[in-house]
Amino acid sequence: MYHCPSGHYLVPWDAEQKLKGQYTHRVAESMCRLAAYLDFRDAAEELSRQGIEMSHTTLHQSVREWSEDLSVSEQVETQKPRNSFVTKTLHTRLKTQVDASGVVISSLTSCQNFHSENASDREETVRRVTRVIDMAEFMDCDHVRVLGDRYSDENRDAVVGYVIDGLKALGSYAGEKDITVSIEMHGSFTDPNSAMEVIEGVNLPNVGFVFNSQFIGCDAGSIEPLFSRVAPHITAVHTHKVEVPETFELYRQMFEWLNRIGFSGYISNECAYTGPDPEKVLALYVGLFKAFV
Repeated sequence: MYHCPSGHYLVPWDAEQKLKGQYTHRVAESMCRLAAYLDFRDAAEELSRQGIEMSHTTLHQSVREWSEDLSVSEQVETQKPRNSFVTKTLHTRLKTQVDASGVVISSLTSCQNFHSENASDREETVRRVTRVIDMAEFMDCDHVRVLGDRYSDENRDAVVGYVIDGLKALGSYAGEKDITVSIEMHGSFTDPNSAMEVIEGVNLPNVGFVFNSQFIGCDAGSIEPLFSRVAPHITAVHTHKVEVPETFELYRQMFEWLNRIGFSGYISNECAYTGPDPEKVLALYVGLFKAFV
């Protein structure tokens, strides 16, 4: 999908904007904002065997209530208080539409981060993300994304430690549900040294990276210095303006590398297109991705 030019989030999905073509590597269109009452069946033909990356905070205000108050079992099995009934109704309907359409929820995103110096804030972050993991389980989604997110030279080691501790707790919780938790290589964690320190510190098979297509350390024109380290831990990818000359060859190498190692995750298009013809642009991206492999 395409981003609002003034911020990170995507504009609400228009069911009339249909995607064309079949994606290699089960490429998913990233949608940080999804209209709460999207009728998935309207787009089922074009979206079949493809995926949607969803944000838990933009489906509906009641999602925040789910993530902050009741457990999934309480939401589904009771109708108390009123807000839990709204959440149950919304998510039951949404799941029914997803199941009927054949669309895959490729990832459920929590934009929580772990860089707070306040221990109680970090504990709250972990608690909120466990609710997102519960939501993912309810939606039959096997992937949850989180952020690190930022540190300074002065607190770098402390923040890396906070992230390790948070992801250890979440990875252990999610592992019992066969769900993967991934830290996006975003903010300060585009640095592969910090990112790898986190992954090695957590040391859980269901904790990995969402690679954000920031090709740090690839100034010589090869992704080998970066991908030889991070590729085994990549669970999903976010692409941006693939066609830009400065990074075109690096993207080509990335697709080649992922194909060679048998990558089976989702690749979400965050091309930030805001022009008049999203169908054509998205179709061109599909063709480009196919050509790369």
